[in-house]
Amino acid sequence: MNHHYLFVSAHLDDAIISCGDYIDSLVRAGHHVTIATVFTGSGTTLSLLARILHKKFGLSSDVMKVRREEDVRACDLLGVDTIHLDLQECIYRKDPGGAPLYKMLDDLFHTDYETELDLISEVTTVLSTRLCLTDYDHIYIPLAIGRHVDHGIVRIAAEQAVRNISDLEVSARLIYYEDLPYLNYGQDLQWEIDLAQNLHPVYISLPKCSLKQKAAAILAYRSQIRLLWHSRWEMLKQVIQHAHSCRPPGLQLDPNTYCFRLHAMSAPNQVPLATHVPWNF
Repeated sequence: MNHHYLFVSAHLDDAIISCGDYIDSLVRAGHHVTIATVFTGSGTTLSLLARILHKKFGLSSDVMKVRREEDVRACDLLGVDTIHLDLQECIYRKDPGGAPLYKMLDDLFHTDYETELDLISEVTTVLSTRLCLTDYDHIYIPLAIGRHVDHGIVRIAAEQAVRNISDLEVSARLIYYEDLPYLNYGQDLQWEIDLAQNLHPVYISLPKCSLKQKAAAILAYRSQIRLLWHSRWEMLKQVIQHAHSCRPPGLQLDPNTYCFRLHAMSAPNQVPLATHVPWNF
């Protein structure tokens, strides 16, 4: 039976950088995948931080238009549908007085969600009204590793949107993915305790051809390569290294496969494509 899966992404690249190989394998297995990206709206009257990041993107005008086009190309490579929800990401948001909410890059990773309660409520409403969550067999959301404010907002809002559904089965189908490249940066040392404490790691065996397809899809986000990595070659090296980094002890794999890891409250055999691994891993 073919199923429909939803990946909720904070930004125009997060889901594919984090899960592009897994998504490719789902599509190869005949399933339907949709990626819904929350923060895709254009900014106006740019802050200094936004202008600096735009320069790193190598884009001077119509930045979000270009980024949305990149996302469509990347999703087309993987054969998945795209939904853009058009809210403004953190570098464009302003306080009631018109001042930027986030002035420094470090501010994006050290925030008090109490200051973003209105936005969390708005994202929850958008997810609930723009997406029919009960239509999806599984809903994948970020763990928020790295503590990027937008990733955390999306996680909190998606959890709330799912709790608001009366169909309790939907809550059991919520699955969490690890945020890349933030996990690879190695700076969030407490994520397993803080963000995955009540979840089970679930391991999936993926073919190496899916890793190649993921790398090709990431390269479609041309404006983001220089921001997240020093070069495309560094990106490719990091993607390959990560693919070989999360294999649990004792798990035997075919030489043409590698391990991918997700996190869920449900049993591993309820996660699509899961390799049966004891929970104590």
